[in-house]
Amino acid sequence: MSDFAVAAGTTARLGKIDGELKVGRGAKIIPESGRRVVVTERAYFEGPVILDCDFECQSMRVEGRGWGPGGDFVVRGGLTIHGSADINASVRVDGEIVSQDLDIAGHLQSESVTSKCLRVGGHLTIKGSLKAETVDVGGHMLVTNDVEIAGLRAGGHVQIGGGKISGEIKVRGHFTSAKKLTYGRVQVFGHLQLPAGSSGEQLVALGKVEIDGDTTCKVIEINGVGKVRGNCTASSVKVNGKFEATGSLLVSDRLEVNGSAETKKELECGMLSVGGRLDADSIVATGQAVVAGDVRTGRGLKAKAVQVGTRSRVSGPIIGDTVEVGTSVDLGGFWAHATSLRSIGRMTRVDDIWGREVSINRYSQAKRIYADIVKMQSGSIAWQVNYTKEVDVPEQTKLGEPPKKVERLPEPPL
Repeated sequence: MSDFAVAAGTTARLGKIDGELKVGRGAKIIPESGRRVVVTERAYFEGPVILDCDFECQSMRVEGRGWGPGGDFVVRGGLTIHGSADINASVRVDGEIVSQDLDIAGHLQSESVTSKCLRVGGHLTIKGSLKAETVDVGGHMLVTNDVEIAGLRAGGHVQIGGGKISGEIKVRGHFTSAKKLTYGRVQVFGHLQLPAGSSGEQLVALGKVEIDGDTTCKVIEINGVGKVRGNCTASSVKVNGKFEATGSLLVSDRLEVNGSAETKKELECGMLSVGGRLDADSIVATGQAVVAGDVRTGRGLKAKAVQVGTRSRVSGPIIGDTVEVGTSVDLGGFWAHATSLRSIGRMTRVDDIWGREVSINRYSQAKRIYADIVKMQSGSIAWQVNYTKEVDVPEQTKLGEPPKKVERLPEPPL
């Protein structure tokens, strides 16, 4: 093996170098024959250089003094680095990059990239696809075609063609995917835009999220603004900001609304907790529903057990095995306290109720009650009470008409 040196400012015609290659500033490399130049060990470049060929080496180091427009390290072909590359420069590669560990201090522009680790201090522009385990970009990132990445961090905006990012995504700017994306855990501080069919493990929206169609994500937390233009399916959803789904919202475990949430169609969930405002055509919870804010439905709220907190409001029918109106509820933390303060001075108000056992506490008002057992406290109000078994109505209770015992209750709307 023998090392080979190229003087600064010269043009060298090379083939295969069995050893190291050292290239001075402003040099140009062209192939002896064909398109490829191969270096079996390290390739070292003192500064700006042009490689007018496909270039292959074991490892690479570029000092990169004197950055210029368009990059100071140019490869007019493909670039293959079997080991690591430390490039203190901006890079333009006209072909594909294949590398194990690629660290670029400036900008990178290329065709498709395959690298186990990719770090770019400036902007990253890839006209093809990107395949990597970890990607760390200081500036903006643009990948025209699909990506296959384990983890992504970017300080600027990110735009990709679609694909899969299986691990964690942290983006300080905006994030856009042209085609459906499968993701692990995504946290975006700016504006997140995903197409229909996208799915993931966890979505935390600190800024604004827009999904243009049906979507699935196990855990969703909206601290900013979220909108799904279609159906949304999840295991758990927590809304501290504002969330809207133009289709159905299906949550298998727990839905917690501390801000405001709206779905144009039906909402189904396991447990429901509302400390803010929730609007839906209909709500069905297989477990308990606790309301310490405002709930508005067109066709009704149905749950195994329903608790409506003091000073809360439920518009639309309520259907439950047990229903308690005007009770003290604890949603935990700051949000329950904030909701209580916001609602001071309001009477608890609900519409029609269907249940096995219904309790109306003081300073609470219901319209029509249909239940087996009805219990009302002094100071409560109901327009009409229909029961099949028992009724407890103190004298201080205000009723539109006397309680009526019936053989059979009408069917609930849900």
